[in-house]
Amino acid sequence: MVNCTLDFCIDLEHTMKKLISFIVLLLAFLGHAQQDSVIFPRESTWKYLDDGSDQGTQWKNTLFLDLSWASGQAELGYGDVQTTTVSYGPSASNKYPTTYFRTNFTLGSLLTGTDELVLRLKRDDGAIVYINGTEVHRVNMPSGPVTYLDYANGVVDGANESTFFETVIDPSSVNLGNNVIAVEIHQANATSSDISFDLELVVRTPEALIPPVDCSSDLDSLHISRFTSVMPSAQPDSLRIPSTHTFQLLIQSGTPYTNSADGNMKGTFDFTGYVPRDSSSRLGYLSVNHEAGSFPAAGVSMMDIVFDTAVHIWNITNNRPVDFTSVQGTGRNCSGTVTPWNTIITAEETLPGTDANNDGYEDVGWLVEIDPATATVIDHDNDGVADKLFKMGLMSHENCVVSQDRKTVYFGNDQNPGYVFKFIANEEEHLESGDLFVMKLDGALDATTTGSWVGLPNFTPNDCNSITSYASSVGATNFDSVEDVEISPRDGKIYFTSKASSRVYRFRDLGMNVNAVEVFVGNASSEYVIETENGLVEEQWMGGVDNLTFDNEGNLYVIQDGGRNHVWMVPYCHTQEHPAVKLFCVTPAGCEPTGMTFTPDNRFMFLSIQHPSALNNYAQTDAAGAPVIFNKESCIVIARKEYLGPEAISEEPGNGGGNAGLEKLEGKIDTELYPNPTSGKVNVQINSSIAAPVIIRVTDLLGNSVRVLSKQLSIGDNHMEIDLQNLPAGIYQATLYVNGQTQVKKIVKN
Repeated sequence: MVNCTLDFCIDLEHTMKKLISFIVLLLAFLGHAQQDSVIFPRESTWKYLDDGSDQGTQWKNTLFLDLSWASGQAELGYGDVQTTTVSYGPSASNKYPTTYFRTNFTLGSLLTGTDELVLRLKRDDGAIVYINGTEVHRVNMPSGPVTYLDYANGVVDGANESTFFETVIDPSSVNLGNNVIAVEIHQANATSSDISFDLELVVRTPEALIPPVDCSSDLDSLHISRFTSVMPSAQPDSLRIPSTHTFQLLIQSGTPYTNSADGNMKGTFDFTGYVPRDSSSRLGYLSVNHEAGSFPAAGVSMMDIVFDTAVHIWNITNNRPVDFTSVQGTGRNCSGTVTPWNTIITAEETLPGTDANNDGYEDVGWLVEIDPATATVIDHDNDGVADKLFKMGLMSHENCVVSQDRKTVYFGNDQNPGYVFKFIANEEEHLESGDLFVMKLDGALDATTTGSWVGLPNFTPNDCNSITSYASSVGATNFDSVEDVEISPRDGKIYFTSKASSRVYRFRDLGMNVNAVEVFVGNASSEYVIETENGLVEEQWMGGVDNLTFDNEGNLYVIQDGGRNHVWMVPYCHTQEHPAVKLFCVTPAGCEPTGMTFTPDNRFMFLSIQHPSALNNYAQTDAAGAPVIFNKESCIVIARKEYLGPEAISEEPGNGGGNAGLEKLEGKIDTELYPNPTSGKVNVQINSSIAAPVIIRVTDLLGNSVRVLSKQLSIGDNHMEIDLQNLPAGIYQATLYVNGQTQVKKIVKN
């Protein structure tokens, strides 16, 4: 019999499990070792053309003569550390958009049936790669034909500039004997500071892939986490989610607020916080953060939203901006949280260093609590003046999470050094006063360890302004850019990200101490096997781990801002030794996905698509039947098809969970709008030969959705009303979606 404390036994058991798992994986690795053979090495010599000319389409072909082109060894580019410097032209403010590269290599033997051809590409900013005249890879570039004047979809920076990103290409693209590689590198804009390029080709004899662990068998078959991973890829110009799921566009930037005096909805969408009304998953408030530099471009929009159970779509009934003037403005409203008492906390990620009202507290760089019902900042001390949550300290706040005890708050700062903090309020649901602590570990970051909470002074305004300096002075552990902190509903552990290392850590809070501090998932170099509809594939985790969100079963959704900007789902049973990772979403080109929250029943997931490329032009149909192009800031809702859109299961009593009424009906729809032109309200008269749901979406000339209405049509005459009174004069388009049919009507607003 072993005489030990409970914590010691748990740690001993954990260590033994890790040792056994390591042995199993080592044996598997030795038995299935992967072999890579380089057939074209990096740092090779390339011919290049850097004179800004239009090379048309022939330059990529095998018979093209490039004798007059210059040559040099890779890495090629300018503005960074490169072996060969190419020209950007005569003007630093109007650099050439495109630089061309060509080379050839000899393949001595054919690839076997199991071999993979792997392209490793370093590129800044966008690239298209051709082998023997055929395009084999495109990254960070628009779809369709591309000319020498076209720019990349977005800027590549940070670690992504120096990373060789892998992609598997068609092995039939190479021939026995001579082969020609041609690459065009595109700048993101005329003033971008640098380009870089290098490439290698590898023949890989793949190892036998081990399927991810499946822990979904005990979940509801219609739970949002029940899906097959999407196929990983670089960002397309559309949204790719599991085939079992669908999405609805809720709103895009530039849409007029309900009150025209408030102007249009701001941009740079971030945190989307769903707040239920009366615990409802069908009626609530939805906040959207705007991560701009300063107020009024920064801020928060607050919407009233309701789910129409007749047609199974969400409607926005009111949208207004939160007024931050009473608290000296706001800035870079990044992520946030929904508190257990149904308020919103928005996080200010900027530190401008001003004190306009001379209260001793710097104006911006705090957590701020908002009442969603009134769309106002909360007055915590009831003195008639709204307050920010000063006692949690001044820093680049990314988010926070509030424990179910309604007093304990965990958060981090998105800086280097970046720390993990804990705040314990003096009173439940009152976060304006309390004690503040910072985490200090006993061991290294890459090993399971323990630690403690060290108290920090937050008594005076100067104390609160100096929290990160105090944290440094007590030797707090630097995790480097803590982006998000969340609490698992399954194991009660606290999970947080380190963006710099692309890790998600977790730990158990024991009061004044912590234990079981470990890496839960990640490392930028990690590769995970995921199971797609086309079989098992490996995908690199990459960098930029950003926002975290748990569903009610303890599955962790990890949103990335970097690499390929994926949305991952890490099931609760995942360990680094026995991975269970799934890929939930491949996001539109140029964007980062941000700010996910769920309805209480976890059927609906709200998500922002931040700064997608304006060049995206693919229109995909959403659950409301509307064409959606992700070329501006967008807020969407995602759900299984059983709960959202035309395939949804009716929730009417007595339906028995079946699909009654979902079959396609043939019919005739006659629509009349009057008065038109109008000074305000428009009557919509619909004569229908069938009973079916109708959706009317009203858009302005820029395609911004300004009104969405829905109704269950009955046979015969039906009446609806569109209220345009608060919208500016102009021409609008009303599109009716009913039973697979589309009708478009023009409305003139005087």
